[in-house]
Amino acid sequence: MNIKNIEKKCAFCDGKGLDPFGILSPLSICQVCGGKGKIMVFEPAIACAFCGGSGIYPGRRLTCTACGGKGVVTVKEPSIECAYCGGTGIHLGEPKLTCSACGGKGKVTMEEPRETCKACGGSGRSRINSALPCGACGGKGMIKSEAR
Repeated sequence: MNIKNIEKKCAFCDGKGLDPFGILSPLSICQVCGGKGKIMVFEPAIACAFCGGSGIYPGRRLTCTACGGKGVVTVKEPSIECAYCGGTGIHLGEPKLTCSACGGKGKVTMEEPRETCKACGGSGRSRINSALPCGACGGKGMIKSEAR
């Protein structure tokens, strides 16, 4: 897999280079791109699940903590949808927090060969307290299977 650095439009300021909320003043530069309107990201990049690619922390006037305001996150392949949050990037029962299993990305890197986690049955949730990720698979719902 080749990881390369590419330039993208800043999601937080929508490429305008100004703070979208004008907190200090309407002329304040964007804290994510430094006023350039563009950012550098590593490919393969996918839209941030936690903020929906906006770069803005949901319901707040802050940069998204999962993607740092970029609107995209890098997930190394092979990857699977996060079982714990179902790919939403949101921590179960705490909609203001990023998922503790995937960090808000919605996907987790998972090596092949893999099999369903027996401890959680693939749900990614602890059987003792479903608000917590499974300790055996870390919330992925899958574990690396042993080569035979």
